[in-house]
Amino acid sequence: MSVLVIADDLWGRLRDHLLADHEERAGFLLARSAGPRLIVRDLVLLPDDQLERGPDSVSVTPPALVDVMNRAVREDMIIVEAHSHPQSWETVRFSDLDDQGQRDMVVYLADVMPGRTYGAIVVGQSAVAGRLWHGRRWTPLDHVLVTGPLIELWSGDGSSMGRNSRASVRHPDRYDRQVRAFGQEGQSKIARCRVAVVGEGGIGSIVTVQLAHLGVRDIALIDSDRVEGSNLNRLAGATPEDVGRLKVDLAEEQFRRVNPEASICPVPEEIRTESALEAAQGADVLFGCVDTDSGRLILNELAVTHAIPYIDCGSGIDALEGHMSAAGGQVVVWVPGRPCLLCCGEIDRAIAAEELESDDLRAYRREHGYISGADVPDPSVISLNGTVGSLAVTEFIALLTGFRPANHYTYYDMFTQRVGQRLIKRNPLCFTCSAEGTGDSANVKRYSRIAVPMDLPA
Repeated sequence: MSVLVIADDLWGRLRDHLLADHEERAGFLLARSAGPRLIVRDLVLLPDDQLERGPDSVSVTPPALVDVMNRAVREDMIIVEAHSHPQSWETVRFSDLDDQGQRDMVVYLADVMPGRTYGAIVVGQSAVAGRLWHGRRWTPLDHVLVTGPLIELWSGDGSSMGRNSRASVRHPDRYDRQVRAFGQEGQSKIARCRVAVVGEGGIGSIVTVQLAHLGVRDIALIDSDRVEGSNLNRLAGATPEDVGRLKVDLAEEQFRRVNPEASICPVPEEIRTESALEAAQGADVLFGCVDTDSGRLILNELAVTHAIPYIDCGSGIDALEGHMSAAGGQVVVWVPGRPCLLCCGEIDRAIAAEELESDDLRAYRREHGYISGADVPDPSVISLNGTVGSLAVTEFIALLTGFRPANHYTYYDMFTQRVGQRLIKRNPLCFTCSAEGTGDSANVKRYSRIAVPMDLPA
């Protein structure tokens, strides 16, 4: 599975250039590798004087190609060639001349950029087709993810972006009321969106069940914990018989009962493990439903460096001896270009560092007074978790259907029943935001080491 990730402003510029008129046009995307994703960092849009036109094709002049290759080598980028078929509407495909041109390009690049992946996309009016070449073999591009306050999902097989909604074709009655609300295309995008939910506790279990009812068909569920008796007051669908079960197994069972044809990947691991990180980075949208600063730190960095739209949600209650003084929660939606969770002040880096220590080191530090106090369970009620979880899922719907722009920071006050927005500026010195879109070079998998990474965000 391969995904081309591109910001909405770059996608708009690319389409405006390629589809400016009835002539075929061309350009290049410069991208960074991020696991199964290619994150587009910049565009090279070629004017007519850098193109050579034939009767049925367009190619790039050698000087223009050399300039792009030199830049890709200097900046350690992957080249993705893009051209248009402006006369193609509902579907688009590479022509025989395109196929031969790509084979010739692969041979050429093998000499000047050995071992480097090469990509190609062809853009029609309502469709995109793509390939990634690895040596002389290619694999199809699964889809194009356009990130922004409204997410776009373009199938990479050349079909129109809203036409492969298996859910709406198979079960027209099941999603009829939703289609009436945000249309066939909106339901199609929900069905095709790959989602990962990290944390299957009070909020995460509610988010997961709602996603199942919405019609999400591809989901990863990540949590290492097992159901405890104290979870039963707030864990969606849990019964006393479930005590001792893995939370991801319970979540998978609940999801499959609602949506039996879905592809579900349960990962009974902490998010810092390599397998959990790989499952999370394959998502089109990432939900963070964790209650630790270290979990938020890792998910925030993973989302920013891999350009994954990220919905973080949490709740809290201040109470003493059974009397509440404050209660509420928040939902933060990050998309490329927005302030991250560190900018929002939602992560305590000192606590995160302590949580990332090994158990032996934490025990030593507590014994010698470096960590004060004991771990005390926080109060939690299902109604508060349900409200925050519903706010998070509503932002997911906004991201995909565009009924409104997704809010950046939403807070909920349980005492006043007030829901509002916070306006937050991006910190120009933020360690994590400065690494936006850097992909594999950010090395988020360093968190899978037992010891605390030395290069935590400062």
